Amino acid sequence: MKKVIALTSVIFALSLAFPEKLSVTDEEQERGLEQFDDEFDSLFDAGDEGDIEVEQSDATAHSDEKNAQVVVAVDPYKIPLRFTGHLDSNLGFFGTRNEATEAEGASTKPSAYFDLSNYLYFMSRIDKTIAVRGTLQAHFPPGSTNLMTLNELYMDYLMFDRIYLTAGKKGTTWGYTRLFSGEDAYRMYSDTSYDRLSEAEKEAMRQTMEAQGFLFTNIVADSSNGASALLRIPFEAGIVSGGTLSGMVLYHGAASEPQFDDLIFAGSLEFTVFHQAFNFFGRKDPKVTLGTGMDFLSYTVGAETKRTVFGSDVYFQAIGKRSAEGKLPGKYVFTGGIYKWWDEKDPGFGFNVELQDTYNKDLGVSAYRMYADVGLKRLGKSKSMKFAMQWQHTIKAQDASDKEGFVTLAFVKSGLFPHADWTNAISMRYAPNNNGYHKNPYQMRLGSTVTIAIDY
Repeated sequence: MKKVIALTSVIFALSLAFPEKLSVTDEEQERGLEQFDDEFDSLFDAGDEGDIEVEQSDATAHSDEKNAQVVVAVDPYKIPLRFTGHLDSNLGFFGTRNEATEAEGASTKPSAYFDLSNYLYFMSRIDKTIAVRGTLQAHFPPGSTNLMTLNELYMDYLMFDRIYLTAGKKGTTWGYTRLFSGEDAYRMYSDTSYDRLSEAEKEAMRQTMEAQGFLFTNIVADSSNGASALLRIPFEAGIVSGGTLSGMVLYHGAASEPQFDDLIFAGSLEFTVFHQAFNFFGRKDPKVTLGTGMDFLSYTVGAETKRTVFGSDVYFQAIGKRSAEGKLPGKYVFTGGIYKWWDEKDPGFGFNVELQDTYNKDLGVSAYRMYADVGLKRLGKSKSMKFAMQWQHTIKAQDASDKEGFVTLAFVKSGLFPHADWTNAISMRYAPNNNGYHKNPYQMRLGSTVTIAIDY
């Protein structure tokens, strides 16, 4: 117990030394096409095998290996700390063409950019029952994000050799959807790179989209915004395999003793029967007071299923959210998708397509959206090239003519320089006039960038 207290003291000191938010200017900086590699890399990752894998605690992977560790002495105890890191830097240029609108004429703007991000990961294990992990990110230039951020700081704790507790600041993902998951689904609604927006700008965009009915397919997408505690209990019974019962508590405030009504509660039950995966989940948000003076509790419930058919992952999800008038669902979201990757021969080829139907009963607004990724890898004699296409498109929003979206084509060459990828890409965004999301409804962007990535 004294070792645990000493370790907690060290981690708490680190969290004070590197606070989550620093004072920076909240300016919007366009970063061009630099995020293309990150967006397309997820397509080239291998898909799941169809069955649910119980998420195990890192504390169960205890090892006596002493390599790459630093011993922090807190007399009379010694705490092993292991450090790893990742650095990536982008240098490039792009040209942006904005088509003419009623308010202003067409314009072409050349731009250049540079950025550097470094992630420092640290981990400590006292024994097989407890592990503490953290991630410290530094980004330059900061733009509207923080120069230095403590992205994660949490512990994994194993109880009775089968119950897993994760507590602290950590992002959690629930659900089988790959594209309409979390904040990536909102990238098309920004005039600049979404991950460069300030939190206030992101929140304003989320509220605008939710008013139309859009919801995150990951109901705990905001878990990294504050403190959370996740309890997982794996189980198997009869024909049920790979089951996990999960419960989560989230808190986004700053009080050291939060009220019960300020907490967010979420739960999930997932299992597999005859190779068919199922997941049932729900969430209760904090109590809010409406303009009428009435208290309102928001509930979100959902279910999803996934199965591998002829080597392809096929999945479907349905979510409903209680409206301000007490209706359930006041908003609903249906999302279905298919993911397939052929990797046996060169070149590797894969695609991921999702369709989403949303409806806001209060406003009587429905929308249909499509998100598709297509990729080729190991092209050329040296197998060092890859090609990717990404397309987001709103088939129907408030009316049949309210179509918008963007298309991106990217070609990546690896190996020109050590640890470097050279990306050339073209992106076109289209939207109706006066839709309220973009400064310019029609925009084309052509760019080239060199990305240097190093793991250490």
